[in-house]
Formats: sequence, C-alpha cells, structure tokens
Amino acid sequence: MPRAALLLLLLLLAGSRAQAALMLEMLVYPNAGVFEAAPGTGPGGPGGAMLQRVQALSGVQLHQQLMPIPRALLTVKHKPGNCMVAVSRSPERNGTLLWAGPWARGATTIYSRADDTRRIHDPRQLRGTRVVVLRDSSPADWLKAQSLPAIEVKDNSTGLRMLQARRVDYWLANDLAARFVIRAEGGPAPRPLYHFGRIDLYMACHPGSDPEAVGALDAALAQMRRNGELAEFGMR
Repeated sequence: MPRAALLLLLLLLAGSRAQAALMLEMLVYPNAGVFEAAPGTGPGGPGGAMLQRVQALSGVQLHQQLMPIPRALLTVKHKPGNCMVAVSRSPERNGTLLWAGPWARGATTIYSRADDTRRIHDPRQLRGTRVVVLRDSSPADWLKAQSLPAIEVKDNSTGLRMLQARRVDYWLANDLAARFVIRAEGGPAPRPLYHFGRIDLYMACHPGSDPEAVGALDAALAQMRRNGELAEFGMR
C-alpha cells in the first residue's frame, strides 16, 4: 500500500476511534414534568432539553433510554459505557461509579394533603403512618435509614395520586422532582410539611466507561451551572 494511502487510513481509523470514545448510553427514568416519553426523539420535557444541551456542549453523543430505576441501577453497575441521569452520591456508591455534576438539587420532603392539619417535625412522627415513596430513590433510602416502613411505587406520579386519593397519609419525595410532578399532574396540590435534608443529583457512569467522555459531561454541567442554565433544576 502506498505510504500516503496508509497514512490516510491510519488517520481515518484514529478519527473513528476518537468518535466512538465520545459516546455514552444515558439511562433516564420517567418523571412527569421532567423526563417524559417522546417517541422517536428520546426523553422529552425540560430534562430531555437539558440532556440535549449537555450533548451539544460536551461533544459526547448520548444514546438516551427511558428505563425504570431498579433496572437502570443494575445496568450502570454491570455494563461499561452506561450512565444514569439522576443518582445521589451516597457513601456506598461514591467509589464504585464515575460521576459528573451535580446537575440538580432538592430536599427530602414530606407532603400531606392540603386538608390534613397534622404537623411533622421529627422522623419519629412518621411511625404508624402510611408513607409512599419512589422505589430505589434517595427518599426511599432515607426512610430505610430511619427504619421506617414505606409503600414503594414505580414513579412519583403514582405517589402523588395515592396521596390525593387518601390511600396513604404522606408522600415522601425530592421536592424538586415533586414540584415538576405536581405541576404536570394537576389536582389538589399537596402541602409540604418538613424538609429532612438536601439531595444533590449527579450523572453516574459505570467505572469502566470512557473517563474522557465522563469528564466532558462534567465540564459541560459545570459550564451550565455557571451560566445559570440549570436554575430550573435548583442549581443557582
């Protein structure tokens, strides 16, 4: 093969490898008003728009997939190149995944119906009550840490509707996610009673994922925080 042709081939192969390196699977779990199903285009809503902006700024192609939280967590744990869009950086996860962000901030918040006059000032007051929470979420982890039983559901919309229908006493949720859900679902707005601590949400990736691609995501999110583009997600 002529030297010039060989050089061109090597350059093309190098470019192909570089392009492939800047790709990640981004797993998103549905949350009404934040990430919503948009057939043929990936997740819609403000969360979907945020991911499109991250992709443009980072140069990382994100193959977005809507997936339930338990399955997404297992996938990120076992498959290199997979990331999850909203994960809390808990001590047990911190050293086992690659991280970008944070990109959203909320608080673990207990909600009641508007006509419920009870007050909550301490976790112990939740004992003996029926609390609904999103399965495998940070609020669910908080309840387990307090040794408090819960009714776990697949999405926050279900939790809100159960509260509105008087099937439970309280709904525990990240107040940022709850705000979007309440706005999207309508109906009688619940009353926030108490905040039990802040939640920072990150993009978390399998440790075998390309560190250059994950670093590019982190840099893009940092730029969006500086520019105020993540204000809608509580990052001011």
